[in-house]
Amino acid sequence: DWRDADRISKLLPLALVAAACGDDDPSPATAAPVSEPSPQESMSEESMVEESMVEEDAAAMADLPAYQTLAITDVDGTTFTLHDFAGTPVFVEAFATWCPSCREQLGVTNEAAATLGDSAQVIALSVETDLSSADVAEYADENGFDHIRFAVVTPEMLAALVESFGNSIANPPSTPKFVLDAMGHAGELTTGPESADAIVDAVESMSA
Repeated sequence: DWRDADRISKLLPLALVAAACGDDDPSPATAAPVSEPSPQESMSEESMVEESMVEEDAAAMADLPAYQTLAITDVDGTTFTLHDFAGTPVFVEAFATWCPSCREQLGVTNEAAATLGDSAQVIALSVETDLSSADVAEYADENGFDHIRFAVVTPEMLAALVESFGNSIANPPSTPKFVLDAMGHAGELTTGPESADAIVDAVESMSA
């Protein structure tokens, strides 16, 4: 009847006001979760970093003279390159087992190597490319050269040395030798007799 209609007409505005007031107090928004990289994405980033480092190393190697990157196998069967000693000075002496002046100079070089200890690598390279490692090991042992690392160069290595230092490096009686500093920069090839003190001084001057 008309009384019910009148009640409804009075209650309707109140309901609308209550509804409007409820809209003024919205529930707080839930923050979106922060997504973390998946293991696959992390591994992909690590792989990219590793690949970049490999490319940088390859580029650095490409700038080095060939004799520093060619493999050498010492009389103990360990394969290395002269570049492997980056960060440490390297004294290199070429010799032949049949050469008397080489034997005499190597005796002096052995004294210098004992003095230098772990501060430098001292390496003697036989230019007799067809000689066995066992023969060179016996030569070093018989002469008491126990502070020098001995190896036989390959024909490729000998050619690379000649390309960088000239034919004198392949002439054992002249006792050719050179020093690489810690950055891999080579000093001049020297020939003739040198004292142990002179060798130590030459290596230490390349360490500065």
